[in-house]
Amino acid sequence: MKLGMTGFALIAVSYGLARFSWGLMMPAVAQDIPFSPRLAGILSACSFAAYCLSISAAATLNQRYGPRFPSAVSALSAALGLSLLATAASPVMLGVGLFTAGISAGFSSPSLAAAVSRCVSASRQTQVNTLINAGTGAGIILSVPLLSFLPWRIACLVFAVIALLCLWPVQRYLPRGAQPQAEERATLLSRAVVRLALIALLSGMMSSAWWSFGPQVLRQQMAVADPLISMLWCVCGAAGILGAFTGPVARYIGMHQVYRLALVFMAAPLLLMAFSHVFSWWLIPAVALCGAGYITLSGVLLVSGAEASPATPASGVGMVFFMLAAGQVAGAVILGLIYAQAGVALAFGLFALLGLVLLFFTPD
Repeated sequence: MKLGMTGFALIAVSYGLARFSWGLMMPAVAQDIPFSPRLAGILSACSFAAYCLSISAAATLNQRYGPRFPSAVSALSAALGLSLLATAASPVMLGVGLFTAGISAGFSSPSLAAAVSRCVSASRQTQVNTLINAGTGAGIILSVPLLSFLPWRIACLVFAVIALLCLWPVQRYLPRGAQPQAEERATLLSRAVVRLALIALLSGMMSSAWWSFGPQVLRQQMAVADPLISMLWCVCGAAGILGAFTGPVARYIGMHQVYRLALVFMAAPLLLMAFSHVFSWWLIPAVALCGAGYITLSGVLLVSGAEASPATPASGVGMVFFMLAAGQVAGAVILGLIYAQAGVALAFGLFALLGLVLLFFTPD
């Protein structure tokens, strides 16, 4: 329980606050530090690029130092990156802050997967991993009231303090020290893992539409007021916590069916936003489906990655989440270009179509 709650809190900080809060605060930041939609895509890609780099190093650090050290680095990089965002005066400084904060998420997921593998019985690992992964939703819920009632710079400083508070449980409850592990290079290059990596790549591209541009599209294309945007973001985060039930639900309907439902849930709000020009109350359940779908899908990928490399779960999770982040990097840039040149209908419509394509693949 202590390990699960520590992981839940670290994921809430590294994903909900350090990564995904940018999509909600971006319109307010753009009023203080103006930038174009194309530059917005590049800024979002800074966070995803840092995630790719750090998640590549996470497995090595876990093997050498154990889960505690990279998890502590995760909390510290979140605090530093959010502090840099709070003091930024130019798009370049915003990019540096987003890059630094993005490192946090790359270190947290593989480290926590390794900790679960070491400390939790095999029969309960799926349940604990999906519980920890659902921390993203809690972080999103926390970010909404703070960004609604505080200036975005002050909110970033508050986020940084919360990140520092995570250091205490990380140091107390996560295992330290290297653990002898077998090499799994052949396993990580197997056909099943390559298939899983492709699914993660396309899933990341699709998810970048909402996380990077959702609030901006709601404001500019659909004339949704800021308080309502915050409410929708909160609904998304609250529904994301349902991802904690991925393991129990999968026992009844199977992991493949959970995976397919998650894809449909993620595509629904993208299609609605692509072809809507005014606010519709259908956005509320659609956004809830998006939050639940994303956290559930990432949970499925996390469990599948760990199962694909049982001797080195951090490596399997790292590869899958690296590809998820790579898709988000490419998706943020590509969608920014399409959005700027052709508008939201084509951009969001194409990215929703990725979900339909992924229905023909399963994470075996």
